[in-house]
This record gives sequence, structure tokens and C-alpha cells, in this order.
Amino acid sequence: MHITEQKNDLNKLVSSVMVQADFALTADDIAFVLELAISAGASAVAMRALATVEEKTSPTDLVTSADKALSELLLAALGKRFASDLVLSEEAPWVAHDHGRRRWIIDPIDGTKYYVDGSGKYAVMIGLENQSRELFGCFFMPAHNKALLGGPGLGAYLYEVNDGVAVLNKVSVSSAMPAGTVRLMVSQNDLNAHGWLKEVPDVEIVIASSIGIDVFELLNDEADLFVHVRPTLGYWDTAAPCAVAQGLAFEVGTEVEDFISYGYQSSKHEPTIVIGKAGALAWWRRVWQNQNKK
Repeated sequence: MHITEQKNDLNKLVSSVMVQADFALTADDIAFVLELAISAGASAVAMRALATVEEKTSPTDLVTSADKALSELLLAALGKRFASDLVLSEEAPWVAHDHGRRRWIIDPIDGTKYYVDGSGKYAVMIGLENQSRELFGCFFMPAHNKALLGGPGLGAYLYEVNDGVAVLNKVSVSSAMPAGTVRLMVSQNDLNAHGWLKEVPDVEIVIASSIGIDVFELLNDEADLFVHVRPTLGYWDTAAPCAVAQGLAFEVGTEVEDFISYGYQSSKHEPTIVIGKAGALAWWRRVWQNQNKK
């Protein structure tokens, strides 16, 4: 499909199924962000075979030439479209002020190590934050050829292509935390650093990957909640998927708050980050408090 045709089709698709009149973005804005994420995802796939790989802080914290190239592409496109907003990327210098502006927070390839290893558990993520809270998010998962987009007050929508036809459907979750065994999604690095997680009663561990992929798997009922315990997540890791998670009606918060804050001096979250079904925050806080009493 020619790129102009794709843009026109996405505009029609988004306009036909979503966007309330008082939402902060227009249907055309949202279609633009969706098309941008899809195009960046296609570029990521095309770049992978020749991408160079570097370590950032550890052998599991990687950056590739594709991350950097897509970062430049996304920064330029969003900066042009939303000239009055601030646009920030994991692969660009952090700006420790906002001057009252909204902030687009992007991760060109979230889950770079899964991009490198060929497992496909990565996503192109574009989030919009305003007044320290998630407003809107969109992430495209090339391995699934699907995107999730939405935010608080907007709902969440799944983009996919069925038999060559692009569709956009509203999606949500209604189930609560189970009374019995809880499927806890957590990264292998968190498990290595916090071995006590394996000893929590009535818990089945599910290994996490990109948080975008994790939210998609939560939607597909492959786990009940996701937690990240170590203070290693950046705002680009959460801005898009946590906005979408709220649109899906998941609980999103920390061990003490029913929300996640986005500051200015730092781009890092403090632990913990929790995303899950109704009751997930209360469940995690009990687990956290019991551990800290020991």
C-alpha cells in the first residue's frame, strides 16, 4: 500500500471508531501517531539484519544503530507535527524542564535485547504526558503486526490487519485478581535481584519483556499483574504502555500511589511500578509490606 493511501485509510479508521470531542488530541493527530509507530516498526524490521549493537550500562542494556536512527526519525516527525510540545527520547539528551508544555516521551525500540536476539518481544512506543500524568500512548509490535493505543478517558484500541484489511477495535479487561494462584509477571533481572519473589505463596512467575509486550500479554490474560521492583525504569519505558493500560481499565500505580508520576529533574522512576487487573495494587502492597517486615 502506498504511504499516502495508508495515511488516508488510518485517518478514516480512527475517525470512525474513536476520539471524544473534548480529548486533547484530534482523530487526525492520533492517526498520525499510529501511522508513525507502524512506519517506525517496519523500519526497525528492515534495519535489524545490519544493525550494530553496543552495550550501555551492562550486557543486557543494549542500544543499536536502529534505536538511534528511529529516535531521530520520531523526534523530527513529532517535533514538526506538535511544535508547541516537548519531544523526548531515550536515545537523546534529557531536558529537565517543561515550561508548561506537554511532553512526548518515546522509546524507539523498547526491549532492544529482544530485538537483537530475534525473539520479537519489542515495541515502538510513543507516549504523551501532561502535568506529570500519562495522557495518551501508542505502541506498535512488529512481530505481531499489531498496535495498542489509548489513554485515560479515551479507552484503548487494538489495531491489526485481518486478511489484508486494517481494523481498529475498542478493547478492555473486566476480570479482577484471582482468589487463588496469581500469575505475576516480572523480569528475569528483577528475579535475579529479588529472589524472594519466587517464594511468595500462591504465585506463578511469568517472565516479562518489553512493557508494551507485557501489557499486550496482560490483555490476552497471560498474567494477572506486572511489577518492576528495581529503580531502573525510565519514563520512556512506561509513558505509552501505562497510558494504554489505563485505557484498558488496568490498575496502574506503585507500592504507595494509585498513579505514576513523571518529574523533570530525572527521567527515572523509583520502585515499584505495578500494572494489573482490579485489585492488583492492593495485592502487591500486601506482598511488599510483608517482605519489608522481615
